[in-house]
Amino acid sequence: MDKVIIDTSAWIESFRPQSDKELGNLVKDLILNGRILLPGIIKTELLKGTKNKKEYNRLNGLLKGLEYFPVPEEFWEKLSLFSFGLFGKGIAVPLIDTYIALLCIEKKALILHRDKHFDLIAQKFPLKVMDS
Repeated sequence: MDKVIIDTSAWIESFRPQSDKELGNLVKDLILNGRILLPGIIKTELLKGTKNKKEYNRLNGLLKGLEYFPVPEEFWEKLSLFSFGLFGKGIAVPLIDTYIALLCIEKKALILHRDKHFDLIAQKFPLKVMDS
């Protein structure tokens, strides 16, 4: 069963009270089945958006239950080349999205997102997008 990296855009949407119920149920299912990989950059994005220290501590505690995905030193050179390749194909996306996309490609993980940049990358590179 494929691992999944959930982009911050999908996490945030799943947290909203009026969120897409299908997305919320999918995220819960992925958590319960141990399929999520959590890169540090996504954890950081989620935690920086908390409203107060209590919410920060609560979310941080919940995220510790997910499989953390560290990045080896050689990843940075690969990211430079990948970014260069994207730009060469006319795909200009934020570096964080480029970083996450390459993590997914390298780990052969699916990306669950609500961010058009990943769809652009998937048109030209082997990024597997998860439907929700």
